[in-house]
Amino acid sequence: MLARFFWPLFLAAFVIALSLLLWSGRFDKMSYREMACVFEERAPSCLDSVSDWSKGLAFFDSSVAASRDTLGSLKKLLWEFWNIEFAGAGEAAIAKESVLPLRVLENQKSGCMGLSWLALMVAESRGLHLDAILLPGHVFLRYHFADSLVNLEPNLRGYSYTDAEYREKYKDGRWTGLEFKPLEARQFVGLAAFDIGNLYLETDIPRALTWYRMAEEFFPEYPGIDANQTIAKNRLPNPF
Repeated sequence: MLARFFWPLFLAAFVIALSLLLWSGRFDKMSYREMACVFEERAPSCLDSVSDWSKGLAFFDSSVAASRDTLGSLKKLLWEFWNIEFAGAGEAAIAKESVLPLRVLENQKSGCMGLSWLALMVAESRGLHLDAILLPGHVFLRYHFADSLVNLEPNLRGYSYTDAEYREKYKDGRWTGLEFKPLEARQFVGLAAFDIGNLYLETDIPRALTWYRMAEEFFPEYPGIDANQTIAKNRLPNPF
């Protein structure tokens, strides 16, 4: 019995300790790039050795130099040079391969979170003003330039829906009051952890709870985390 529960409890303690170590007192110094490495249990500077990442940035720089079009160059990088395709709805969109940006870069398939995370990494490294915007069960990107805003749909190769179109499209979803506000980096990471927890909700409750606990550390104001934690806890066997 002890062996059965040792590893899930150890993993949960490890992830919580890691999150506290990384974020307490030094969150403002963490980048999306470092977070991508840490979620893969790699050194924060791991991107230095990822050739697809380095080649992608070189492509972006040459495209901007030739066209002076940062938005067009970003779209070309994501959907032409890296050729990232939509992985599909449902579990395909929340699989680790679709959420964690280094796996997205390797497999060239993504849900909204993984593509957005990767785009935010590029924006961060090149000083672009790009935000992730929350919708019910979805995120999209918002690019700022001069006095204009452009929405980019990550699952449709950067197609630009208006805010009104998004409101209509997601009107039947669960709205929380957090929608249409730029996500902070900690919130975005919490949402990624939440998505991965959802992947395990039906098959591995201890692992789902581990990811939900991590999500709660980063994004406590998101009500879906507490709701799904409760569902997961109610599915645990009664120890008594």
